[in-house]
Amino acid sequence: MLLNFKHSSNNKTTFTLKRSLDHVWNVNEWRRDIEERINANNEKWILMATSGACHPALNIAKQHKEKVSGLFLMCPGTGLDMSFVDTIQPGALKYLMKTGSIKYPPSKHGHPALLNIECLQDFLKTSICNSPEKTIDITCPVLIVHGEDDNIVPIENSNKLMQRIASTCKDFYRIPGVDHYFDLDEQVLKRLEKLMDTIRDNQQPQNIRAKI
Repeated sequence: MLLNFKHSSNNKTTFTLKRSLDHVWNVNEWRRDIEERINANNEKWILMATSGACHPALNIAKQHKEKVSGLFLMCPGTGLDMSFVDTIQPGALKYLMKTGSIKYPPSKHGHPALLNIECLQDFLKTSICNSPEKTIDITCPVLIVHGEDDNIVPIENSNKLMQRIASTCKDFYRIPGVDHYFDLDEQVLKRLEKLMDTIRDNQQPQNIRAKI
């Protein structure tokens, strides 16, 4: 669901709700939104993202190194192809190719999304893992956690991603017994705290903010 914010003449902020199914989803809109926010000041940011939202987080960490202090990624949606839409909705790819768009079912605690061929092609074209470079030029500290039983994004995709990231400070945790949707358990929280400690040790005194 999208929020459209408007400022009225009496300086009060109001908003209207726009249904996800009225707007074709495009992951690069998320990227542009984050870029606008992090470039609005001199603060450095820790980007935290899950699934498809890891796509813009990774691209921004590569393109805006001076603004990103660290990455915390949960079951990142990388290394995929068009067939991934079938993992949640069997037959969706065939229907998409026939009709041009599909209503993608909501994830846990999420909202349905309107997808078309163009937005999925754009997702794949700009995916950092589909670049020809052997090494992904991300140098900030990185923590990736992924469920061992993930049936949407194979855990091996995260393993390959971690091997390609250039950072010398990175941690990959396989969460046993969980799929694509999980809560942060004690082990994840311990690793996240370690990531935060590393970021604090690496930074000169300055403001750091987290962006989800």
